[in-house]
Amino acid sequence: MKNQKVLIVLALFISSLTYGQNARFSQIWSSPIQFNPSLTGKFDGKYRLTAHYSSQSADFPVEATINHQNVSFDAKFGKYKASGDEAPVTKAVSVANSTAGKDEIYSKSRMHGYWGAGLNYYHYGYKTSPFDATFISASLARHFYNKSNKYFGFGIQGTYASGKLDETKGTAYDAEISGGGFRYPTPSTPNSTTIGTRKNTKTYVDFNGGAYYGMNTEAVMFELGGAMHHLFYPLNDAMGSDSESKLRHRITAHSILRLKLNPKWGIVQRNMYWQEGLYYRSKSFNDSLQIVSFWTGLEFYKIDPSKKINLNFGFYTRSFRTLMPYLNLNVTNFANIRYSYEQPINSKKFYAYNATRSELALIFTYKRYTSPGTRFYRKTNFW
Repeated sequence: MKNQKVLIVLALFISSLTYGQNARFSQIWSSPIQFNPSLTGKFDGKYRLTAHYSSQSADFPVEATINHQNVSFDAKFGKYKASGDEAPVTKAVSVANSTAGKDEIYSKSRMHGYWGAGLNYYHYGYKTSPFDATFISASLARHFYNKSNKYFGFGIQGTYASGKLDETKGTAYDAEISGGGFRYPTPSTPNSTTIGTRKNTKTYVDFNGGAYYGMNTEAVMFELGGAMHHLFYPLNDAMGSDSESKLRHRITAHSILRLKLNPKWGIVQRNMYWQEGLYYRSKSFNDSLQIVSFWTGLEFYKIDPSKKINLNFGFYTRSFRTLMPYLNLNVTNFANIRYSYEQPINSKKFYAYNATRSELALIFTYKRYTSPGTRFYRKTNFW
């Protein structure tokens, strides 16, 4: 137990060394395909459909509201830890002696794997916002598990992005709650008469790649992953007039630590990192556009629940400057409902943290083997 507490403290200490702003979602882990393409198909089940909605508002430097919607569908292909190469499980064979859950570690020291493919739709905008955008992505991932308790995978992704600028709807724009992806043009002078009249549509094609690695034992499970986005610097000026305004690399990274707490409750500690704007600087805009976001928190799961409907809970923060309670409701092995509300702690001092975010995620899974709390200390998937 002492070692487990040390691991938690160490993970939280590392997270405190970073800072954050301009996050897309509060519960970014509920849109894993958008975060890292290698997570496509990384779940317990055959098919997964996710709908993720976020209502975000800020009051500094202007009052602004933007809604975010993310819908994804991914599926598995191949032998994905159901029974491997062994004979099918019969009623005479207990679950404990079988190869067990599809998201659990495999019992033999052999290489196994499967493919995952998925589509992701992301849109942000509001009726009074001057800018909205849509991103449609296709992902392909390969997953491996070997040596009885180790697993890893990698994935690639292509994205078609379309942004629409229409200042006749309004000029209240806040970069903190904007979904990004495009460079919103600023007027050449503060009193420019072009404010409120500009209109344009901009599109580009983008490419991303990522990978992850994990290991699982009954006492502890950890997973590390990372991704690089905007591999070829697509032009992203909303007016299409600046050839130097390129979408520079984004990196994302995550760590998941599952610890054995007690016979009734298990714990998951999660860190997620998002940084925009690497390696490229626009001379005409004369800024770095470097944007960093970080999430850290704890989730508590009921171990081997006896009921079909179970409520788990957690608590997250963004760079220790916001508070985010989190509820996770599982309905049988088919539906998962997640809700969070993010509130800044001291927006007057940290004005980049003045946005409030209310989010709801609905996840439906077909042919899911067990609920998250069942056989908790053998699982590898907490997405």
